[in-house]
Amino acid sequence: MMRRSDDDLGAARASGALEARSEISSAASATREIRVLALNTWHSGSKVSNGTQLITDLIISTQASIVLLSEATEATTTVAAELARRGHEFNAVPSHDTGILSVFPVEDSADLRWMVKARLNIDGKRLTAYSAHLEYRWYACNLPRGYGPGVPAPGEFAEHEWNMLPHGPVTDPAAIQRINAASGRPEVISDFLADAKAEIADGSSVIMGGDLNEPSLLDWTPATAKLFDHNGVVLAWETTRRLREAGFIDAYRSMYPDPVTHPGLTWPSDNVDVDVSELAWAPEADERDRVDYIFAHGAALRLSAVGIIGPRGSIVRGTRLQEPSQDNFLATPARWGSDHKGIFATYHLSD
Repeated sequence: MMRRSDDDLGAARASGALEARSEISSAASATREIRVLALNTWHSGSKVSNGTQLITDLIISTQASIVLLSEATEATTTVAAELARRGHEFNAVPSHDTGILSVFPVEDSADLRWMVKARLNIDGKRLTAYSAHLEYRWYACNLPRGYGPGVPAPGEFAEHEWNMLPHGPVTDPAAIQRINAASGRPEVISDFLADAKAEIADGSSVIMGGDLNEPSLLDWTPATAKLFDHNGVVLAWETTRRLREAGFIDAYRSMYPDPVTHPGLTWPSDNVDVDVSELAWAPEADERDRVDYIFAHGAALRLSAVGIIGPRGSIVRGTRLQEPSQDNFLATPARWGSDHKGIFATYHLSD
């Protein structure tokens, strides 16, 4: 926001604008803006040169106040140190794979299975943040695309690893759901929901975000059955189904409900500094999906804006493609440190 000059302030006073500004300021005092960034750091930013600096640049440029990091074995503490070196103080809550950075005080934290959580004090109000990164194997959305889901031996489809299936796409919903359930992702979310339920009962609002390595039931619909190599499959993916049933609101899809005009695809993202072969797992398929999310629960949280941060390009059938969708890209940095796009949501927390 531009700072007003003395002359401008005088004009505003004459027009009565200062009175309106005072009213707005008074109303704003009852709420606090929370700017949430969810980002897969791609091996702690190590896959791209100066990855830590790129993540730090992104946090500063977006003015994020809560950052939910995936694949962040070392990134949480190294990025926090780099932010501090540049004059931006964040509280760091690291874990073995996920991490949280927060400008708000951390009252308590816990390293959960596949997640880390932090209880934050925001002007006396409680908000509990969870950063998630779920199992990447048993990647069941590969099956309709004609590729193995990366199941360890001796599991079903294990013999195909991540390779092209010799008999073509698997479109049986029961088989896809069976592999997806074997990943453990739905059960991890049920554990999260039990933990979050206790936080909510204690008066806390809840935000959870990260790389869930699973599509959304709001994306694999009849409208998208012939898109993105879904090959006719319509599926209520179990992890997001459980979140939705528990009252958690998917930030991007709540504001952009049409998965055709606004698919919100986050993986595989293009990255001009990386060879395409390192970005794609199913090189002869359209494997694009929305697997990175921000969810929220609580009447005190009001979503005011949400969008994608990252390159407009994706990888489709082993080639780079600029996304033609109407998706809301909030920023497209010249250099990018991940193979995922990030999600950025702005909330207002009220009494």
